[in-house]
Amino acid sequence: MRHKIHDQIFLSSCMAVAFFLPVYGRIVPIFIALMFLNWLIDGRFVKAFGQLFREKTRWQILSFALLYLLYLVGMSWSTNHDYGWFDLEVKLSLLIFPLIFSTLPLSSFTFRNRIMWSFVAGCVTGTLILLGHAAWMKFSENTLNAFYYIPLGWQFHPSYLSMYLNLAVGFLLIRYRDDDMESHRKPLILGLSLLLMGMIMLLSSKAGVLTLAAVMVVVAADSWTADRKLFPGLTFLGMLLLVFVLAYALAPYAFTRFSGVTPSLAKQQTELRVAPESNADRAAIWKSSLGIIRTNFLTGVGTGDVKDELLHSYTTGRIYPAYKLRMNAHSQYLQTFITLGVSGFLVLVLMILLPALRAFRRRDLVYLLFLFLFSFNILVESMLEEQAGVIFYAFFNIVLFSMQKKTRTQTFTKPPMLVPFDF
Repeated sequence: MRHKIHDQIFLSSCMAVAFFLPVYGRIVPIFIALMFLNWLIDGRFVKAFGQLFREKTRWQILSFALLYLLYLVGMSWSTNHDYGWFDLEVKLSLLIFPLIFSTLPLSSFTFRNRIMWSFVAGCVTGTLILLGHAAWMKFSENTLNAFYYIPLGWQFHPSYLSMYLNLAVGFLLIRYRDDDMESHRKPLILGLSLLLMGMIMLLSSKAGVLTLAAVMVVVAADSWTADRKLFPGLTFLGMLLLVFVLAYALAPYAFTRFSGVTPSLAKQQTELRVAPESNADRAAIWKSSLGIIRTNFLTGVGTGDVKDELLHSYTTGRIYPAYKLRMNAHSQYLQTFITLGVSGFLVLVLMILLPALRAFRRRDLVYLLFLFLFSFNILVESMLEEQAGVIFYAFFNIVLFSMQKKTRTQTFTKPPMLVPFDF
């Protein structure tokens, strides 16, 4: 009886993390702390520790903590310990979730869809709150562009929120295709998908809009190739076209950030700028970051010194907007390479590539889309430097990796066991 209570608290904590991440992220660490405290009081992890290296799936789950351990080791050649310990605190979810999930009873890993539905509910709730806030700012305070980009995102960075919404859209459309989905719910799924897609367009994150198009095309193509069904694929592509046309007609400013890419990059090559401009700043920051990597290829500059090294490179390279705003490398691949050297970079890549191969072999399209969304977005954002990015990756990566996908033809007569990581 006691263990059932702990299992319920664990599930409720997972669903709360999934729901509140796109609603009010500041409260999410409280639920993570509750999950961790419940894990400690439960005590079953003591027995599971002895099974970690005898059961393949358990140590594979735990291996996702390797990147955090490298960051911890990176403190040994850092001089700025204050920043280093702060950075380790931000990234703590990279350790907590693998530790908890690798030592749980296998019967706990049966609630994947419930957690994902909770996340969808959070994305819809958060979207409605942000649209309501934008309407209030527009009509009560006459705020310019209240329904666009940063003003619309309010407490969220548009790129992070767009990534959340893209995962929710992908999950909704994949569930729409499933044979076990009741027909009367399918119009609701399409309606919620259109709402979230429209929100992504209004947020106007370049990475968000590009990944939305990619998600829709991939799900449509999978419907044609895997299910031999033409109608769902055409429906998804029609939805994408509809959203783009409506966005261009009703909110043309959503496309202005794309039209300015080429001119701003050309300007970056010819002028010294003192005002921020996202495209040109990224190009200059990436060039500066590559210079740091060339001189610290093997070990990196250390967990605590990465910010100082970047700021120093901005001053020597006269990238004054980046220095003023204390920008990171705006690419997690570069950020990790600067911090930990080639070993950290390879671990980060393998943490994405190996699970992606597993998901591809299992035809686990939800997990594959999640890994694609994360890997693409961290090309242009250092998402593991912010808690909103760390928790999103650490939590959903472990949930989707750990909890076996229920296929359309599979029925369970007992709690499903974890499937080994087969290569």
